[in-house]
Amino acid sequence: MKPFTAFASLPGRLLLGSAAALTLLACDPDKDPTPGPPPIVTNSVFVINEGNFGRSNAEISLFDKASKSVTNKSLFASANKGKNLGDIAQSMVVRDSLGYIVANNSNRVMVVSLKTFVAKDTIRGLKLPRYFATTSSGKGYVTETISYTVPNGQVSVVDLKTNKVTKSIAVGSQPEQLAVVGSRLYVTNNGGNTVTVINTTTDAVEGTITVGDGPNSVVADRSGRVWVLNSGKIVYNPNPTRLSKGSLSQIVPGQLTATTREMPSDKSSPGNLTINGGLDQLYYTYLGGVYTLGINDATLPTTPLIKRGSFYGLGVDPQDGTIYGGLASFSSSDKVIRFKNTGAAIDSFTVLAGPNGFVFY
Repeated sequence: MKPFTAFASLPGRLLLGSAAALTLLACDPDKDPTPGPPPIVTNSVFVINEGNFGRSNAEISLFDKASKSVTNKSLFASANKGKNLGDIAQSMVVRDSLGYIVANNSNRVMVVSLKTFVAKDTIRGLKLPRYFATTSSGKGYVTETISYTVPNGQVSVVDLKTNKVTKSIAVGSQPEQLAVVGSRLYVTNNGGNTVTVINTTTDAVEGTITVGDGPNSVVADRSGRVWVLNSGKIVYNPNPTRLSKGSLSQIVPGQLTATTREMPSDKSSPGNLTINGGLDQLYYTYLGGVYTLGINDATLPTTPLIKRGSFYGLGVDPQDGTIYGGLASFSSSDKVIRFKNTGAAIDSFTVLAGPNGFVFY
């Protein structure tokens, strides 16, 4: 589910209402008499299929890079005897042998085995969760909208040994993506123009950084600098009117200030900021294409690397630089197109509704 606020953000976000948390019994593959799908091998790509709002048809598709094919369109249902993943798969991260899948409108995070994709646990008690991050010390952090009528969202701290929420931290309006950089957590507050900085040792807020309007995505480069992509501000009464351009902000760790560069056009909201495996090349969607920027480039690009676009999800393989773009019609046969790092098309494959992200395993 892409964000929807007074500040324009990633396209296609729907206004979410509250939904009761669903429960899913964790399965032990060693005691399960019915065999599941074959073990998941490395060199795979998990495609996050958001699904349709209110239909609980979120799924993960598995793409095998060696055979260049989708080996399982409905990986979660196959591994869990047809149980559903939830309503709106917003995001997924991996840590060691586990995957954490945020089900936004189901108010939960599903914990799965990466080897079998069998559900091992559920993180509950969340309020419209969006994105998840982990630290080497065994803590998880999840952004939560709470409600679209409240002025502030929150970040909940999760003990990854027990999968229980231990603390909640107030942040800005409608927090979205977050990134752990050293001992700090950077949280984009999409409903405003700030990034909240949290000390991951004490879980206390260190400060707030002003960036561009509508920060939606964040990455860290090889020098430890933090990059934040901002959508720009749009008001919708009575008709959509853009009040500010999208922009890209850079933060030096340890500082509570940012330098911000405006996008050249006010005709589009940039989104889907990601970075390559060398952590020196940024990629983002904008003006119906994919743009790329070196971390030391002095000016923003005006020509896209990939002209074919309006991608709902974007990913860059850290191993070989292959670019994955998800096209979302929210049908049961949405597509992903793969490109070389030169921008040349490679091939395409079919997944399920709303491919909004990619996890390389």
